[in-house]
Amino acid sequence: MYIMLTNKHTHRTSPMKHALTLSALCLLGLSGVKAQDADMLSQSRSISQSMLKELGQKLQTAMADGGAVNAIGVCNTQAPDIAGRVSSQHQVKLSRVGTRARNPVMGVPNDWQAKALAQFEAALARGDKPADMEFSETVTQADGGKEFHFAKPIVLQPMCVACHGGTEQISPEVKAKLSELYPLDKAVNYQPGQLRGAVVLSRKAP
Repeated sequence: MYIMLTNKHTHRTSPMKHALTLSALCLLGLSGVKAQDADMLSQSRSISQSMLKELGQKLQTAMADGGAVNAIGVCNTQAPDIAGRVSSQHQVKLSRVGTRARNPVMGVPNDWQAKALAQFEAALARGDKPADMEFSETVTQADGGKEFHFAKPIVLQPMCVACHGGTEQISPEVKAKLSELYPLDKAVNYQPGQLRGAVVLSRKAP
């Protein structure tokens, strides 16, 4: 919020009144900033949740139609397509990262995403509910521009052990498909309730 002062129609005010006026203007400015942050947070939360919901529905359908092998195709092709479409629609950068990457080209967290994952791990260890967890921050970049970051945890669900569980939980057919699509796969040996990763979002901030 910018306030321009001119020399027209000036008049003398008491020091106390002047101080109160400045305080009020500062509070208005802070309220505007807080409102902007709250708006970005609400929008980012909604965008991330909509992606997770759509992806979850597609995975459930694929599992019902052809089992875990069929569901691998959803994560391999449809998940990036959904993220790309939603990113373009809302002018954000939306993707998923993992605590252990299945796809090292796309799923490796950067610094701020790793920080978010660490906070989610700590919250889970405290017994916090995954549905209540989220991460957000606004940072100033090297060029002076600001960027808003948001993350929502992805916790492994029981059906996910068919592709992300231990050796005894993953069928030979699934192992063969994973080896074909993800030769550098590290996203195994998870159990239900563990942090699998996060949906992460970045956008320009005012």
